[in-house]
Amino acid sequence: MAGDRHPQLMLWVAWLVIRANSKIADDEALLMRHLVWLIRERHEVVDERLAHVVDIDPAEVWKRVDAEAGDLSDVLDAAERVATVDGDVNSREKAVLAELRERCHRR
Repeated sequence: MAGDRHPQLMLWVAWLVIRANSKIADDEALLMRHLVWLIRERHEVVDERLAHVVDIDPAEVWKRVDAEAGDLSDVLDAAERVATVDGDVNSREKAVLAELRERCHRR
C-alpha cells in the first residue's frame, strides 16, 4: 500500500465491495478496520464522512471514481483483493469489480 495513489478512494471502493452482498463477514470487518488504520497512518487521511456510512450508495462511489484523474489500477487491485478476503468472489462482488474495471479502463 506504500505506492497507493488514491488512498481515500480505495476505502470507499473497499466498502462498496464488502457491502456488495448483504452480510459482512468477520474477516471483511477486520480488513476494513485495518485498511482505515493503514490509510490514516501512512497517508494521514481520515475520512469522517466514510466513518459514518453504514449503507453505501454505489452511485456516490462511482461518482468519486469518475472524478479521479489518471491511472486507478491501485484502486482496482485493492478492490480485487478485498473481494477475496472472505473466500470465493460471489456474483455481486464480481458485478462491482466488473463495473470498477470498466470505469478504470475508460481513461
